[in-house]
Amino acid sequence: MNSNEPNWTKQISSEQVCSFFYAFAIIYGVIGGLGIGMVIWLLFFAKLPLHLAILFLIHVLITSSLAFITALFHYLICSRALLNSKQ
Repeated sequence: MNSNEPNWTKQISSEQVCSFFYAFAIIYGVIGGLGIGMVIWLLFFAKLPLHLAILFLIHVLITSSLAFITALFHYLICSRALLNSKQ
C-alpha cells in the first residue's frame, strides 16, 4: 500500500473497491449496448432525413464507443491492479 495513504482509506479492502469498479463496468456496458440498439433502430425503423440520421448515427457511435472503452478500463482496474496485487 501507499505510505501516503490516509488511515481511514486503509480500512477499505481491494475487494470492495473492485466491486465498485465492476459495477460501473456493467453499467457502462449496458449504456454501450443501448447505444448499439439505438443504431440498429435508426438504421431500420427511423424515418429521419438523411443529414439528421447521419449526425445521430455519429453521435451514438461515439457515445457507445466511449461507454465500451470506459467499461473495459473499469474492469481492468479491478482485475489487474486490485486483485492481482494480492497474488
